[in-house]
Amino acid sequence: MFTETGQPAARGLDRSSSSLTGIRRCVHAVQMGRWLGLNRRVGEEEEEAEKEYQVDVLPDRLKSSRSSRAPPPRSLSRLADDGEGGFLRSHIVHPNNEWYRIWTRFIVFWAAFSSFLTPLEFGFFRGLPWNLFLLDMVGQIAFLIDIVLRFLVAYRDSDTFCIIYNPTSIAIRYCKSSFIFDLLGCFPWDVIYKACGRKEEVRYLLWIRMTRTQKVTQFFRDLEKDIRVNYLFTRIVKLIVVELYFTHTAACIFYYLATTLPESMEGYTWIGSLQLGDYSYSHFRDIDLTTRYITSMYFAIVTMTTVGKFWSHA
Repeated sequence: MFTETGQPAARGLDRSSSSLTGIRRCVHAVQMGRWLGLNRRVGEEEEEAEKEYQVDVLPDRLKSSRSSRAPPPRSLSRLADDGEGGFLRSHIVHPNNEWYRIWTRFIVFWAAFSSFLTPLEFGFFRGLPWNLFLLDMVGQIAFLIDIVLRFLVAYRDSDTFCIIYNPTSIAIRYCKSSFIFDLLGCFPWDVIYKACGRKEEVRYLLWIRMTRTQKVTQFFRDLEKDIRVNYLFTRIVKLIVVELYFTHTAACIFYYLATTLPESMEGYTWIGSLQLGDYSYSHFRDIDLTTRYITSMYFAIVTMTTVGKFWSHA
């Protein structure tokens, strides 16, 4: 159709252009929706990846072989939202906390001291002198504090590698490991020995404290994994420490065996029958502690490396 001026009518063109515009808007809306949905999914995935989870319930054993083939059921909850534990939960510390790591180094020092003192006390003393007794009490107080802290330190689960902050799980795990030995090691066995009428059987309980050597062993194990420290140097130092410690323990045991006989039979012991030139060990209990200890160390080294008591008759 034409207008009065002879120009063609534009109604059909207007309709087609409006249809194209509508189609373009629809396509643009669909593309925009897809883009927003994609960004939303990416954001949710990033948010989920940044969230940390913990294991609240960890079954100790699987009751059937069928369940052992499937991952154990776990109750996962966000650390920020889990309010279980109440007052204790707010005091749980991370195992890599800087102050706690300093404390562990402090405890390693006392563990090394206690591991050295225990054989010495068992072999050479029937009751510690006052200065060593006070030093020993300071160490026992430090270990008691460490026991309390062990209930407040989170741990990493070996299956999920998540940090467990649940106080109940931490307490159960510690009680199943070394809690009993740590607690018994803090008992004042020297005082108990004197209070029980100096019964020799009580002194054997001192060896419970030897479980503290695990702290020193763990220290060397961590040091071997530290890339800042030369591995060969660490292994050499560890070997020297182990050799000296076993020699020290053997020397204390050898001396203790010599003291099990009465004084009238001292001459039949390895140290009582020893005579170096004009110096005699016939009454070795009256000799100063340093001389007795060095002699016992020498005897332990010779006994474990050569032919034993042959040197004492040379």
